[in-house]
Parts: sequence; structure tokens; C-alpha cells
Amino acid sequence: MPSSFLRRFFSFPAMLIAALAASPFFASLDIQAGGRVLRDPDIWWHMRNAETLLATHHFIRADAYSFTTAGQHWIDPEWLAEIPYYLGFHFGAERGLFLVMLAAVELVVAGVLVLAWQRSGDIKAAFLAAWAAVLLAAINFGPRTILFGWLCFIIELYLIQDFRRRPHLLCLLVPLFALWINLHGTWLIGLAFLGLFFVSGLTEFSWGAIQATRWTSRERNTLLAVAASSIAALFANPYGWRLVVYPFDLVFRQQLNVAVVDEWASVSFQSFYGSVIFIVAAALFLFTLANRRSWSLHEVLFTALAFYSGLSHKRFLFLTGLVVCPLLAVELKGAVFAPYDPKEDKPVLSALVMAGFLFFAVSHIPSTPVLHAAEAQFFPVRALPALQDSCANHRVFNRYSWGGYLIWNARNIPVFIDSRTDIFEHHGILADDLAAENLHGSLQILDHYNIGCVLLAPGDGLTYLLRNTQGWRVQYEDELTTLLVR
Repeated sequence: MPSSFLRRFFSFPAMLIAALAASPFFASLDIQAGGRVLRDPDIWWHMRNAETLLATHHFIRADAYSFTTAGQHWIDPEWLAEIPYYLGFHFGAERGLFLVMLAAVELVVAGVLVLAWQRSGDIKAAFLAAWAAVLLAAINFGPRTILFGWLCFIIELYLIQDFRRRPHLLCLLVPLFALWINLHGTWLIGLAFLGLFFVSGLTEFSWGAIQATRWTSRERNTLLAVAASSIAALFANPYGWRLVVYPFDLVFRQQLNVAVVDEWASVSFQSFYGSVIFIVAAALFLFTLANRRSWSLHEVLFTALAFYSGLSHKRFLFLTGLVVCPLLAVELKGAVFAPYDPKEDKPVLSALVMAGFLFFAVSHIPSTPVLHAAEAQFFPVRALPALQDSCANHRVFNRYSWGGYLIWNARNIPVFIDSRTDIFEHHGILADDLAAENLHGSLQILDHYNIGCVLLAPGDGLTYLLRNTQGWRVQYEDELTTLLVR
């Protein structure tokens, strides 16, 4: 093997890439225990959806998992993103699920690094900025369909970033949006950023450090054609216009969902993520002042929307990292580190460090038994036998976050509610669930739905109420779950 190839393979940039590839393990310190993988309540019904689709070759159009909304119209808006996770679990159980999630995360991390490296031309600045993005992105680490949406968004950012140099590549957005809408509702964010990019070139001015350059007629026509074609491509999905309007349903008709689900809450600056986003924002501001670099109008608009989205809803901190950190890399270039010089490479040292990161990463891939055992930290694993023995012929009132797990693991028992929040909000079930668990007419609600079993946590208020209500008894209990039977 030529020595020049070895020097490139074990170069300083290669060592930084290896370190970044291991960063998801550092960013999720509980990954060995499976916490980040198995804490998400959605993955179970996502896999059940994919299993049904692959078995029947028919797209889901009605609820078949609950007794409260059974048969009601429901579409599966993330059907394509569910399939990789199901196949991972099918062929490799919990470890297979983990590996699919890990592959998606690594692709996102690699995409951020490429964007930051392309923008700054400095691997050191790109590495540091990408690490900051990983810390913000950690809030979405887990087997989540949104990861595939962020992959599409990274591709869009790359095409937009390269538009003035290679405008013909922008037409790739059309098949991208056709794919994106079947993966995740974040396509609407992508469309918003495309709109901002178009608007930023409709005028020309210089206002302090902000510069706007008007599109040429050819560029403007290209953008308009691609935007119109991308919108048309959104209808290339199995649900037609219903899937296109789904994100708007979330924005305008699911206020209770947004109000009560934690990931829709705003960022607290007392939290870890609040500290990270403050440091990123402060660094971007200070280095921009120090470097006195001009910003294009679309960079300003993108940054403003990214910070607003991330601060308003924690789940969009990932978006903030994807948009802002490549810009941060530009400001860090030459301000923190000396430029990379290939002559200073130490291949032997780089090889040892890369081997260390590889060993760390491989050794921290949890086994299926470890991951399976971790389920008991978050879901009613040990209560399943008692639930199936005592409640097979009864309606079960279950905890919101356990519904998906029951859909996958207790298939003969329809759930009261699960984290497919949209259908339950539209039919009033979410409001009743919240009222019952907050002890507002709880007994009347249980009677209304003819509930025979209740599966909640020992410390829940409704658990305490039923313990002390005539006609209810504890059938099973452990430190995580209490099963009460009427």
C-alpha cells in the first residue's frame, strides 16, 4: 500500500473524523444502558405499522390499535421511515434497532461536518462546530423517524449552499421532497427555508454587515421552477393531499398536543440544552463581531428562524445545530486554531488515536440482552404477564407513554391511548386522559369508557385514588408499574 495513501488515511483530518464518529456515544452518556434507544414511546407503534404494511401490502388508513378510536380515519405520516427500524428489529432484535438508529445519527453527523467543512474550508473549525451540533442534536437521539427528515434537510442545505456555483443541482430538490414527505413532516421546514432563500435574492442592498445580492433572471426562474415542482412532488405519496396538509393540522388543530408533550416545550436556560444553545449563540455573536465578516441575507434569515424554532420547541434544537453550526465554523476559522498543515501530520499517533475511538465505539454498542433489560426501566415489561392474564377481556386504561409498548408487546389488548397523539386529540381522548390522570372526574371517565383495568405508575395520583376506592384492587405491582383491576 503506498505510503502516501497511508498518510492520508491516518492524517489529522481523518483522526478528527474518527473522533466525530464516536461523538454520539459521548453525547448520550446513558447509551450503554439503552436509555436513549428504548426511552422513546413511539418506536413500538412505528414498528407495528411497518410490520402491518409489509405483511398486508396495504397502507394504514384507520386506527386498529385502540378501543377508544378503533376504526376511525388515521393516516401513517411517517410510513417510509418506519421500515428501516422494523427491519433492524426483525433481523437483529433490539441491537438491530440500535444499529439502524446509529447509522442514521452517523449520517446526520457526517452531513453537518461536510457542510461546515465546505463553508469554512478548515477541518479544525468544522470539527469543533460539528461537535456543538452533536450536543444540540442529542435531544433527538434514539430510534426516531425525524432523523430521516433531518438527513433530507442536510441535503437541501448543501444544495442551497452550492446554488450560485452549481445551480443545475438544485433540481435534485424535486425528488428529495417526493421522498421527504413520506419520511417525516419536517419537509414543511425544508419548504420554509427554500422560501426564505428565494426571498433573500429578490432585492439588493448593503446594510452594515448584511449583504443582499439580487438573483439573475435565470437564477430566479430556476428557483421558481424548482419550488413549484417540489410542491407538486409532495403529492407523490399514498395518502395524497391528506399527507400534504398533515403538518398544518399539527400546527393549527393540535394545541393540546403541543401544550402537554414535553418535547414541544420551550428551552429552559437552566437546562443542559439551554446552556449549550447559549454558548453556541454567544460564540457565533462574539466571533462575528471580532471577524467583522459580512453575512448574506439568507444566512441571517436562516439563523433567525433556526434559533426561534429551537428556543420555542426543544425538539427543534436539532434544526438549530444543523443550520447554525456550519456558520459557526466559518467564524471559528483561523480565530481559534492555526490552519491545518499536512506537513505536521503524525500518522502513527493518528492511527493510535483512531484505533482508540474505534474501540470505544464498538465496545459501547450494547448487546440485545442489555437493551432488552433496559426496557424495564421505562416500560411495563414485568407487568405484561399479569396484564394479559387478568385483562384480556377488559378495557385497559394505560399510561400515555406506555401505549406504544403495549401495541407491540400485548397485541390482544387494545390500548386506551398511545403517543399517536393526533387521533386522540381530535376525538377528545387526550383531554379525557389528562383529566383522569389529574383527578378531574376520574371515576366518571373510567365508568364512561367501561374501564376494567388500569395500568399506571405507583406514584400516579389516579393509582392512589383507586387504591382507596371500593371495587378496585391491586392485581400486580413493582417499582415501575401498578395494575389495578375493577
